[in-house]
Amino acid sequence: MMEDEVSLDVINSLFHVYEIRKDGPTIRYYGEPQIEVQALYRALWDSFSEKGYHIELKREHGEYVLVAHRAVEEKERASINLALAVITALTVTVTGAVLFYGVNPFANPLQIYKGLPFAAAVMFVLGSHELAHYVVAKRRGMRASLPYFIPLPFISPVGTLGAMIRLKGAIPDRKSLFDVGIAGPLVGLAASVAVTIIGLTLPPISAGFQQEQTVALGVPLLFGLITQVVPATSSVMHPIAFAGWIGMLITSLNLLPVGQLDGGHIARALSGERTAYISAAIPLLLLATGTYYSLNGLNGGTLMFWGFFALLFAAGGHAQPINDVKRLDMKRLILGIIAFGLCVVCFTPLPLQA
Repeated sequence: MMEDEVSLDVINSLFHVYEIRKDGPTIRYYGEPQIEVQALYRALWDSFSEKGYHIELKREHGEYVLVAHRAVEEKERASINLALAVITALTVTVTGAVLFYGVNPFANPLQIYKGLPFAAAVMFVLGSHELAHYVVAKRRGMRASLPYFIPLPFISPVGTLGAMIRLKGAIPDRKSLFDVGIAGPLVGLAASVAVTIIGLTLPPISAGFQQEQTVALGVPLLFGLITQVVPATSSVMHPIAFAGWIGMLITSLNLLPVGQLDGGHIARALSGERTAYISAAIPLLLLATGTYYSLNGLNGGTLMFWGFFALLFAAGGHAQPINDVKRLDMKRLILGIIAFGLCVVCFTPLPLQA
């Protein structure tokens, strides 16, 4: 037995091994579980993880096989992430120039630069959110991709659908799931608050043709509280402040306790499998409320879009940590409750009204 391998005595206490086969970085242990399979998986995960292995338990030809794969860090193709970030920055810049300055990007392409401050603020908010997920995932020994920004010109009112990271491999325990889930919203919201305050203190800009139209923005409670402390310099919202407003809406959407959303990870870590009932109800509630608003002459389209969006994430189910038995400590329970409180104060049911 090599020093970088798990002691056979440790394995045999839980999984009686009668044959071992090695194939390069992979070790296959043939044997019989001595305890319930899921409990076996949880019990051996830490021992193998400390030695740099990921494990899976299989049934092959009527035999149990514990397969240990050497964890190899995949070389990330950062060029794709960088390209998407540049394209997204461009689409958000164009959107900002059109929305706030009335720039025609085809007739006056050299005027697109006016949207750069708006794009910088939006990218800062989105990037802060996703990098927080990335850093915490790495600290927890989880494999995660760099952030992928999602450009969406013309369709999205902001020029982007946001950003995301991809978790690869298993999630060790509820604590890791919770920490990764809550890191993004907390850091992203802090960035949104900072951007909002900066935007409110900046001098007004000359309104573009989009702002001259009568469009009322729904004001989240948190945004309204900030304006009470830091009064705006103009009745026309500055692009930087608008980026903070967007960040708060994104935070509230991400904190919905649904499937693979951040709020879904937090809720799953807090309450286990019972979260599935909440995850199924939230999209239906959003769809029903949006339909009600629309039937009564209000713009319920955004809520309905969120409902369909949440439905897709709910359909993906919740993340399943390896150790799903050990519960969270009191500090994380309180922080989880605070997180869902932030979801409420960042939410507005009618973001846009003509």
